[in-house]
Amino acid sequence: MPPKNLTRVTTYVNPEIAKALEEWAEKDERSVSWLAGKLIEKGIQQHQQSQTKAKNESSNED
Repeated sequence: MPPKNLTRVTTYVNPEIAKALEEWAEKDERSVSWLAGKLIEKGIQQHQQSQTKAKNESSNED
């Protein structure tokens, strides 16, 4: 049972991506859900960093 402080997100991926996720998760002895969550977290962090960098560069041009 997932922790109560988490929200479920559902997505669809092509079969090749699903297979790659399953293999990666099995190799790391993790669930596909855990791995997908970590990948999403990392993607959001990178996106936020790039947005902050772009904002800082934009304000430096003024």
